[in-house]
Amino acid sequence: METTTSLPSWLVHPIARRRMEHLARIRKAHNQLLAWRVQDSLADIGLIHQDYSIAGGRVVHLPEVITASAWPPVNVVIRMLPGQKAEEYTEYVEAIAEHLGVAHVNVVKLEHPLIRLELSTC
Repeated sequence: METTTSLPSWLVHPIARRRMEHLARIRKAHNQLLAWRVQDSLADIGLIHQDYSIAGGRVVHLPEVITASAWPPVNVVIRMLPGQKAEEYTEYVEAIAEHLGVAHVNVVKLEHPLIRLELSTC
């Protein structure tokens, strides 16, 4: 069995390095778009908290997307709002799947207040 080692960055051909950097930028952009889409869908579904303050008027609190991976396996880690439970998200998996255009959404409990949404197209 052969083991492969990665080359130091100064040994990587400049064209290969530019290609890797380009792919990293594309991956980062896709991950950001997925995070925004998930956050928008959670707001549309109603998994938000609203309150009012004298100084600021209406304030909307959204669940925070911590990480997003738009590449298989597609998943999103979310920090739930205070008072929310993973079961609330489980109730809305069909609506989340419809908003995101995927076939299935699975909610995985992580340490509170974090959950992971696993998205699948099949």
